[in-house]
Amino acid sequence: MCPENEKTRQIFRSNRRRRKLWELEDRHHCPVIGTCLNIDDLKRVVRQSGVKMESNASDFDYHVTLAHAAGDKTRVTKNLQKMLDKRFNRHIKKLSKVNCEGALAAHWEQALADDEIPGMFWALVTHPATTKMLSNRVYGEVHMLSHLSGRSHRKALARIPLLEAERDSLEETHKKQRTISEQQLAERDRRIDELERLVTKLRQELAAERRVEQANPESSALQDALDRQQRSNEWLTKNLATTRQELDQQSDRVRAMKELLQESREQLSASEKNLAQLMERLSHDRMQTTSLPDLAGRKVVYIGGRRSLAPHLRSLVEGCQGDFIHHDGGVEDNRANLDSKLAGADMVFCPVDCVSHDACLRVKRCCKRTNTTFVPLQSSGISSLLNGLQEVIKQ
Repeated sequence: MCPENEKTRQIFRSNRRRRKLWELEDRHHCPVIGTCLNIDDLKRVVRQSGVKMESNASDFDYHVTLAHAAGDKTRVTKNLQKMLDKRFNRHIKKLSKVNCEGALAAHWEQALADDEIPGMFWALVTHPATTKMLSNRVYGEVHMLSHLSGRSHRKALARIPLLEAERDSLEETHKKQRTISEQQLAERDRRIDELERLVTKLRQELAAERRVEQANPESSALQDALDRQQRSNEWLTKNLATTRQELDQQSDRVRAMKELLQESREQLSASEKNLAQLMERLSHDRMQTTSLPDLAGRKVVYIGGRRSLAPHLRSLVEGCQGDFIHHDGGVEDNRANLDSKLAGADMVFCPVDCVSHDACLRVKRCCKRTNTTFVPLQSSGISSLLNGLQEVIKQ
């Protein structure tokens, strides 16, 4: 029960109908369109509703068009209402029995903690028991979250070079440790083979001497030789035991090295996963940032680099409103189709640390012949490409 909101419950009992999108305050239209729907949703509604948009319309143009149209009951707003109610039906049902402001506020606070803001925001602003005070609070918190998202985006951009450096360091450490381990294993195997051959030879010599001794036991010369051989055998046996102990210690070091290699692989995997998550977050926040250059549909060709980074490079270029084309420089892609991919390019980027010298020179000559902007990059990282794009746009 919420005794302090008895008036709210009376309003709820008299009017249990949820508000429609076009019945909300005008200021709510922008956060509803921007927070509760993504750009693909907006484009789908535009197509379904027969709204004409320019062929080069940006994501912001779609957002503004639908936010302005949300105040009237039209085919557009009906389609938006249907999409929102269907997507957030679970949140709407959760609030269907709530009839006081305190309970609504508690659901909103839980949604903030659980990161379920879009669904609960839509369910709250359309709920019949939502008061002006609660509406103002929810609107303000969603508005401030959009600013926090922009700051988070800039921090994420700053972390990319650090993550790339960490990944490169782990890769180099992994290579060195693997080389050392392989060398130690090869040396151990060589010493084991050598000792086994020596033991076999000694056994054969000892058996031969015993046969001679049995044939002529009175021969002092043979007895002296046998004694010398036995002393030598004792020394070799002792040396063999010492060597085996050393090999056991070396095996322990090899096992420790393997464990260290496994830890390095796990750290490398975690670093790449963090980088992928960071790029996905940057892609989701690209509508709210102003730090990315605007390529205005220009064609960007990227030659070489790491194949695993290609999807993230594509996300970066497309987030800058550009068209991304990738060719690995002839590792797996056919070199014969390199010229076709360069055709029509507005700018070409080539990371010199991750492409063959021959491919780089070939691309440079082609760009010079077609008067196309050619930018050699010092590294194949994402931040290196972003810096290159910004420099080209400034020119």
